Amino acid sequence: MEMHVLATSAVPGMPSTTIVLTIGELAKDASIPGLASNIASWGYKDGRQRTFQGPLHHLTLVVSRFLAFRDDTGAHRFVAFMVTNSGSYFGTGVGMHRLMAQGRSGWMFTPAPCACHLANPAFIGVLVQGSDVVWLEINGPDATPSLLVRLLDPRRSVVAI
Repeated sequence: MEMHVLATSAVPGMPSTTIVLTIGELAKDASIPGLASNIASWGYKDGRQRTFQGPLHHLTLVVSRFLAFRDDTGAHRFVAFMVTNSGSYFGTGVGMHRLMAQGRSGWMFTPAPCACHLANPAFIGVLVQGSDVVWLEINGPDATPSLLVRLLDPRRSVVAI
């Protein structure tokens, strides 16, 4: 099975690491009792995460995930659960908007900015693609919804691993 995460060349100059995403790792995303068993019941099979983090001036963090489910229903249930529990995933005051990117539908989450002096905007796009879920988070001074959509373009920026 191919796992399509952002290519290392998609964020030039920023070092990256890639890990396997187990159900246990995914369950750490939100403090929700029984989350791991829910993810298993939706037919989660496998996933990858490539994290870019470094001292670039326009982006400070990029997280690309590819989650494979047994069928379309499982992928849709996972994303619907994220929408219903967005506060547990992204904090109080998270904004949500429908998102279409390259023919795939999903949601864009915009966490409330922290009160930090140098707070940067963050945008998370979560799209369903058949039985798969594509997740992309960008954070940094130049993070915008349009940049998020550009990076979600599978023709230009993803690599199978």
